[in-house]
Amino acid sequence: MKKSLSAIYLLTIFPLLTACTPSTLAPRPVLISSNQLVYYTNSILHRIVTSNDSLSYEPADYELSINRITYQTTLNDGTTVTASGIVYVPSRLNSPNQQYPLLSFQHPTAFSDAEAPSGTDFSVVSFSYPIYFATHGYIVACPDYIGYGAADHVPHDYEYRQTLARATVDMMLATKSFLAQQNIEWTNQLFLAGYSEGGYATMSAQQLIEQKYSDELPITGSSCGAGPYAMPAFFKYVTQQPTVGGVANYIYAWETLSYDRIYGLNNPVSYYFKEPYASQIGQSLDNARSIALSFDQICTDQFRADVTNPISPFGKALSDNDLSNWDSHTTTQLVHSEEDEIIPFLTSQQTYTSMRQHGSSNLSLVALPTGSHVPTEVLFMRRSLNWLEQQKK
Repeated sequence: MKKSLSAIYLLTIFPLLTACTPSTLAPRPVLISSNQLVYYTNSILHRIVTSNDSLSYEPADYELSINRITYQTTLNDGTTVTASGIVYVPSRLNSPNQQYPLLSFQHPTAFSDAEAPSGTDFSVVSFSYPIYFATHGYIVACPDYIGYGAADHVPHDYEYRQTLARATVDMMLATKSFLAQQNIEWTNQLFLAGYSEGGYATMSAQQLIEQKYSDELPITGSSCGAGPYAMPAFFKYVTQQPTVGGVANYIYAWETLSYDRIYGLNNPVSYYFKEPYASQIGQSLDNARSIALSFDQICTDQFRADVTNPISPFGKALSDNDLSNWDSHTTTQLVHSEEDEIIPFLTSQQTYTSMRQHGSSNLSLVALPTGSHVPTEVLFMRRSLNWLEQQKK
């Protein structure tokens, strides 16, 4: 593989597959540009030290090219937008022609552009999950999602199935074009993995691929961690049961107001939250972090009733984002801690039960007995790698 990938590639725009509506196929993605951001030699990779003993980081004789690509994708209303992501391409000094599988890695909740893949300062050499996977022999594609990177001028549709799936699938297709342009051959094995919002994005993309892109993107395996896949059950829990407050309130309020905007409900913030919390959140969503009360205590009675009513406008939005009621043919594992205080374990448990009832015979549930949400992310990465290695050629 060449170490210089700085050339920009322009491809012919693919034709429309069908009309652009939220429930139909969008235009085929087009790789707009690619450029190498940095090349980590083996000596540089050996300077990296993981901050967690649970993850074994051994770069062996790997070197690593880190590239930013931009590509065309679409919003739920059919509007085209330029999105971006990072592609990590490994090579080995002693096996320069070795081929690797492709791993699409979906990042967890990013509270700022700097936390998205393209926001990484690659001049500072440090450990990351993509590097962890890449130095175990995976080409790693990391979509920024809409709302970050090249698409940071568009609001992020938080935990919204359609745009997460669309941007992720288009990133995979654009990555395939990038690899072809660079004459990089791979094993044609495709894996998916993601945690938290990344877990939800992974399952969303998996569903879209199986429904529309199974020939172009046949999935070998998918590892989903701690996502709110069973969305109606998730919202019923957080609006009816005690939760931890703080950053959890930020996440739940963000998702609530995102759905209000996406589905054109046009309710004031006070429709969802009691005062003085409605005014605080309306002034700045970030203020929700400082609200220590359980989320159910700041929600209005009308909002709580809407959540439990499947024919209410908000109830319909929740149903539209439910990923628990379909038949997946992909070998898939759901990993979740039973002590998760942010995304309750019941979301994975209910999803597993429902999807198995729908015929998903290749689905498994890994229930971790202990661990809060953020620390369990580390265990998810280790278990995902071990699981992927069992399936890798």
